Amino acid sequence: MSFRLATVAAALWAAACAYGQTPPTPTAAPTDLVVGSGNYFSPIVRDLDAALAFYRDGLGLEVQGAPGDASTNPALRAMFGLPDARIRWAIARTPAAAGGVEMVEISGAGGLGIERRLEDPGAMCLVVTVRDLDGTLARLKERGAPIVTRSGGPVTIGAGTRIVVVKDPDGHFVELSQPAELPSTTAPPSANVIGVRLRLAVADVETAVRLYRDELGLQARAPVGDFGDNPAVLDALGLEDGQYRVGLQSVPSSGLMYDFVDFKGVQRNDVRGRIQDFGSTRVQLRVRDIDAAIAAFERFGGEVVSTGGKPLALPAGNSTLRVAIVRDPNNLFVVLIETPPTG
Repeated sequence: MSFRLATVAAALWAAACAYGQTPPTPTAAPTDLVVGSGNYFSPIVRDLDAALAFYRDGLGLEVQGAPGDASTNPALRAMFGLPDARIRWAIARTPAAAGGVEMVEISGAGGLGIERRLEDPGAMCLVVTVRDLDGTLARLKERGAPIVTRSGGPVTIGAGTRIVVVKDPDGHFVELSQPAELPSTTAPPSANVIGVRLRLAVADVETAVRLYRDELGLQARAPVGDFGDNPAVLDALGLEDGQYRVGLQSVPSSGLMYDFVDFKGVQRNDVRGRIQDFGSTRVQLRVRDIDAAIAAFERFGGEVVSTGGKPLALPAGNSTLRVAIVRDPNNLFVVLIETPPTG
């Protein structure tokens, strides 16, 4: 995330207050395998045009250029582990953050729809701070977006922050958030989305933190919190009861907020999906040593899904990248891009 520091601090404070935690104190990462992020949210979709209508026309992100097509790029198809699939994509951005929402349409690979609830491990939620929550929600509802929030509209949490959770056409979760006082931002006044972060539901927060912080090098912004049961938060997440706790992390260099949440007192389903299944999600992480990063994932039960089960060479302009996609223990697909140190 490329907010100015004040914006990051405001977002962290809001996240902590929303989930009943002490405001975060940065701590150093014990490793430095992860050196940055790329496109921070990559939903696998059935229909790219429908996804564009949601993220561009409804949410207000900016899309430039025509969609990409992997029909003449066998290396890219191999990265997905789908050498015979048709893969198209488009990227929607906000000026407030580096990277973007990379919508990926996969066909010809036997993809099926998968359905998760926010509390199910593997459910990724894109959390966006918007200037106009009511206007954004109205546009999304016009496009048929289901509302997850139990009361059917925005709820107020913390110090006046209004939030509501919706689904995109393929069931990916998006939380709209509008603080009582908008944080400062580098985005121009015309930009509706002025902040982004990710929240992944996991089987166990402490285990996820050990993988992503201790092994991969994400930075802790607060200790893992106790379980909470704030009624407004539960309502926003579509729950009537139960408890939740979160671990707040961030990606080095980019500052992208990357939060983990788990639940107790509610039924949670283990919904397994393949990368070609509509409703699966990818994220991109840049790493200094892709082999070491893969080994870390494998120690926690992850696996490489790219063709051959190992990193491959992906032409990129005048250079070649070493890349791989791994399935993490909670069924999130992580694109690893090796970025060796320079100098």
